[in-house]
Amino acid sequence: MYKKKLAYLGPGGTFSEEAALCYSSSYQRQMVEYPTLTAVIRAVCEKETEEGLVPFENSLEGGVGATLDQLARQEGLYIRHELTRPVRQCLMSGEKWPLTKIKTIYSHPHALGQCTEYLDLNLPHAEHFTVESTAAAAVLAAQNAETAAIAPRRAAAIYHLALLAENIQDNLDNSTRFVVLGRSDHPPTGRDKTSLVFTIPDGPGSLHKILGYFARRAINLTRIESRPSRRIAGDWLFFVDCEGHRFDQGRKELWEEIEKEVSFFKLLGSYPCNSYT
Repeated sequence: MYKKKLAYLGPGGTFSEEAALCYSSSYQRQMVEYPTLTAVIRAVCEKETEEGLVPFENSLEGGVGATLDQLARQEGLYIRHELTRPVRQCLMSGEKWPLTKIKTIYSHPHALGQCTEYLDLNLPHAEHFTVESTAAAAVLAAQNAETAAIAPRRAAAIYHLALLAENIQDNLDNSTRFVVLGRSDHPPTGRDKTSLVFTIPDGPGSLHKILGYFARRAINLTRIESRPSRRIAGDWLFFVDCEGHRFDQGRKELWEEIEKEVSFFKLLGSYPCNSYT
């Protein structure tokens, strides 16, 4: 039986891999590892895979800039699923070093940022270095003495590391929302969400006017985040999630009203509401 291919950000031992394993077991996908987020998205756009799973936002750190930028730029790319995964950060090293012996800590920038309180309290003497993934940090910890990594628990098993501490994230409710991208979005299910992005002309009340279109239709917004467009200074992208499917009754008129008021508008897709696993 043919399984659709799912591109995901590797290597093994990352939260992206954990999310991909969860999604693939539910939807019978064949996982294909790629080295960068850009490569994951390119795999979908160039039809190497049917879908790609990428991190979208973290409950502590906010939106994942690289994902948001690619979604705004790429044509023919849509969100078709979402899933939220708990983030449980662990401290690990090649040997069971006392914390006082740890001189260097490696991890992804987001992971380091999510464990500030623990690190300040327990390892104030250690230097912090950022790497491209939590898995890469685990590899470095395995290769170097008096070195530790912050990574998922699974990374310790994959790279044969000793666990020094578990659940060291500042917020025990920390989670990351992942989205599955495809060349089309999901058909209506009756319990959907739609994502869009737009740029508004600079001026008083511009954003308020756009948001008013949703309010008048009693459409609930579940997320709004701004990000520099990286084209012109002072030019901002606004990413919005709202309840409902883009093909719901009256939505066509809503999108047309918004398009008249903005300098850039793109529907990022509609998909079933979140599954927290």
